[in-house]
Amino acid sequence: VRKSSGAARTEIKQGALKTTVWSPSSSVWLEVLKQETGNTNVAVSSKPMLLTPVVISMWKPMAEALGWPNKQLGWSDLLALINEPEGWAKYGHPEWGKFSWGHTDPEISTTALSTVLAEFYAATNKSRGLTEADVQADSSQQFLRQLGLGIKHYGYDTVVFSENMKKYGISYISAFPMEEITLIDFNKSAPPTPLVAIYPREGTFWHDNPFIVMATATQEEQEAAAKFYDFLYSSESQTAAMQFGFRPANTQVAIGEPISTQFGADPNQPQTLLEVPQSSVLVAAKNAWAANRKRANIVLVVDTSGSMRGDKIEEAKAGLELFLSRLLNEDRVAMITFSSTPEVVVPMGELTENRLQLQGAIQNIEVTGQTAMYDALREARRVLEADIEDRNRINAIVLLSDGADTAQTSTFQDVQNDFNETDISIFPIAYGEDAEKEVLQQIADFSRTLLISGGTGDINKVFENLSRYF
Repeated sequence: VRKSSGAARTEIKQGALKTTVWSPSSSVWLEVLKQETGNTNVAVSSKPMLLTPVVISMWKPMAEALGWPNKQLGWSDLLALINEPEGWAKYGHPEWGKFSWGHTDPEISTTALSTVLAEFYAATNKSRGLTEADVQADSSQQFLRQLGLGIKHYGYDTVVFSENMKKYGISYISAFPMEEITLIDFNKSAPPTPLVAIYPREGTFWHDNPFIVMATATQEEQEAAAKFYDFLYSSESQTAAMQFGFRPANTQVAIGEPISTQFGADPNQPQTLLEVPQSSVLVAAKNAWAANRKRANIVLVVDTSGSMRGDKIEEAKAGLELFLSRLLNEDRVAMITFSSTPEVVVPMGELTENRLQLQGAIQNIEVTGQTAMYDALREARRVLEADIEDRNRINAIVLLSDGADTAQTSTFQDVQNDFNETDISIFPIAYGEDAEKEVLQQIADFSRTLLISGGTGDINKVFENLSRYF
């Protein structure tokens, strides 16, 4: 069964997933599971299977502009660049704009959890012994918030970020924390601009892809699991795994290709390793990230044309309410519906003030008319531009539609011209099996986001995943 590490730990905790062997990306998740269940004996054994360090991937020209490879870069360099009013212009590249980076959700992403822990270690100038007091210190949380100001948007999957970097190149984001194996895989595709691995000078973590035998396993299953682990740990198996970019956990196996500078990696790094803190600190760090993550200004743009009748609109309503429930109270949200013309049904405001109004507007949606999608997007931009009080927020439009514009009062080019000089990201959802995806994909492309597809059967999951972008 293939699941994200965080999602698997949640299902194991809830009893929904029963497994003999669990292999998350990092043994950190076993400690989280122990803390959250209060059961320190949830597993009978845990052994490393394959290794890969967490790195900050950065476009090679950008890293070189900062002094790499002669200078070892770290979190403090990123923070200085985020706070630099001139952005990349200070380093002779005004065309790159401001430094921006991406961040996945530590509730489900191992790389994100390791990144958050590394940020707290950097904030405290420690490499060992991170405590709950360290995490809760005002200076540490301020460090986290300041780094967050450079985030373009969040996400639920490192692979999605990697694919977007491959598709949109250097204009998408400047940097993104990922596993070294993901960076190697990226560079194997010979992109026009390669990524290089920054092993932060403050330190980083190994992801050990542990082979965890759960306590629910029978004696026979435990014996079979032990034999399987011996096979996976053998020199032959470890060497075979290396071709995919993993480093061997078996120290008898020498590191070789593709873990090399040819693919953006450095086999002699990392030099500084961070200690995995106690389980209570892991949970505290995860909670601190949630409390301090960058806030968002979001306009929900909802298609209420005639083609949305029946189950489609009813399931969409449930998905929209789920999306709202996952946002922070300090996030600011507006809602526009559109059929033949767009209408701002809920003006921009903090969810502490307008959550009930938004919920009421969602339940009162009625469908009729044509699809003035382009007009609605242009109106959403006006709402965002007029009501942005804090520029240090993620600014985004969530567009739910099943078709192309049929009102034809604005053109696609009008929309593109409106958004060319903004920092607003548009996340289009192609809703339904019969959704006309071509135009929605074009919108995602010029906004440098991704097209998300969903139907009545999975629209709740679509909105749950989308909520992790904010």
